[in-house]
Amino acid sequence: MQQYLQVFLNGIQKKNQRVKSFVVLFTSYLPEEGVSYVTQSFGLELSRRTGKRTLIADAERLAQIDVMKYGEVSHYCFQTDVQNLWSLPAAEVADDEIFEPDESDEMYLQNYGSTPLEIMVNNLQTLRYAFDYILLDCPALSDSDDVTFLVPETDGVMIVVEANQTKREQIQNAQQMIENAEGNLLGFILNKRQYTVPGWIYNRL
Repeated sequence: MQQYLQVFLNGIQKKNQRVKSFVVLFTSYLPEEGVSYVTQSFGLELSRRTGKRTLIADAERLAQIDVMKYGEVSHYCFQTDVQNLWSLPAAEVADDEIFEPDESDEMYLQNYGSTPLEIMVNNLQTLRYAFDYILLDCPALSDSDDVTFLVPETDGVMIVVEANQTKREQIQNAQQMIENAEGNLLGFILNKRQYTVPGWIYNRL
């Protein structure tokens, strides 16, 4: 994870310093490649190393809430036991807590747009003011078109690849999808690697 974090930090240095915060999107080509695990591990390391306010956010949850008002952020984003690390979880919520605006309402059309995807983007813009780093835990590219919609709204993309599972052409397809969406591909993260050499040998190297 350390080497991937360094790639991320190098990407930050290339960005314009006037951005409110740095948003990175985590996804994979296939489902169940460990995106959530990698995002959480990455957020933990990032918050500890930088000491900056870091948010791990479930991307799909962004369409279910309303944080267009800055004061509403604390209602949905919870501080974890780790200093400087917050979470916007995908936990189930009561029906009356899910944001479902009336699309016929004039205020909705002006402030939120007409689709859940636009609501996600608007909420993300508010979160930029509240956190230094935002890590988006997203579905697989093969499962959801929403991911490519969010890509241009972020500052970088990390693609999780499951060792001995994801095929070369699938990795190439994932890269092409990010490039077609005009995303900034920071790199690939190899997950679930199986070591054939006993761990105690690696520890002595």
